[in-house]
Amino acid sequence: MVKEAPHLETERLILRHFTLDDFPGLAACWADPEMVKFIGGGQPQGQEMTWSRLLRYIGHWQALGYGYWGVFEKVEGRFVGAFGFQDARRELTPALQFPEAGWTLIPAVHGKGYANEALGAILGWADGEFTTPVCCIIDNDNPRSIHLAEGFGFQFAHYVEYHGKQVKMFIRPTR
Repeated sequence: MVKEAPHLETERLILRHFTLDDFPGLAACWADPEMVKFIGGGQPQGQEMTWSRLLRYIGHWQALGYGYWGVFEKVEGRFVGAFGFQDARRELTPALQFPEAGWTLIPAVHGKGYANEALGAILGWADGEFTTPVCCIIDNDNPRSIHLAEGFGFQFAHYVEYHGKQVKMFIRPTR
């Protein structure tokens, strides 16, 4: 079982295992109202919640052999987001049955194509590791994420109720 995120690279990005040193960048990301607009009820997260998130990102690899990568610009070394897979045991109906893909990018890099690069990298990894499909849930009001998911073969399956709201469930078949 993989105990740490494998190092992945794209033309402009490095995707690597999160460390505790990544906390300031992750905290700034999750505190940004623009970044969380379509995630978790749209509420920025404080340091306590972000710290728990960071530990979850690191721990997923050790417990399940998959998880999230920290995404950094190659040239600047700047933290720009998190992409990966999780089993968050979300309380939603119907329940998720497959590893859940997820992604976040800081607003300052939206529109640069980083999401395509990073999602392509992690799905390439997943294609060699998972024997099951992967899924994702996306707020209906987030057309950019829906377009991104569909571009990588995720197909709308049905709506699920999460935090009192209907969100779209997408499934990407096994490759």
